[in-house]
Amino acid sequence: MTRSFVSPVLALVLSLGGFAPSPVLADGVPNNVALHIIPREVLFFSATAGVWTSVRLDAGERILQRGADTNVAAVITNQRAIGFSALLNLTHEIRLPDDETLETFKVEGNVATALTRRRALGFSAASGKWADVERFQPGR
Repeated sequence: MTRSFVSPVLALVLSLGGFAPSPVLADGVPNNVALHIIPREVLFFSATAGVWTSVRLDAGERILQRGADTNVAAVITNQRAIGFSALLNLTHEIRLPDDETLETFKVEGNVATALTRRRALGFSAASGKWADVERFQPGR
């Protein structure tokens, strides 16, 4: 004879299965930022402040990369890097010259990073600013 056992906690979890999940990341940290791209505009939302922020794109400006996680969202275009801090409800941007080719891009937790041929870029949700440094390139 086999007997099945369901713990009270598991039974509660199973009984709540019909409810929509909350916007919580796997490690239990709430996701406080949303990012939407519409024609000629980037929209950021801060759940912490409950406010939308809009950044207008220039004519001919193209989105190359985008991402959002926890408290930070970032967009890389062919003209600039735009970062958004949900904690501070503010954006900060830096210009990218035409010859500065994007190599890699990542948004994770409270940080967005991008590497170009010339620089390493980092955006912090805590400071609300981009920081950059010239990359070492042999033969320059």
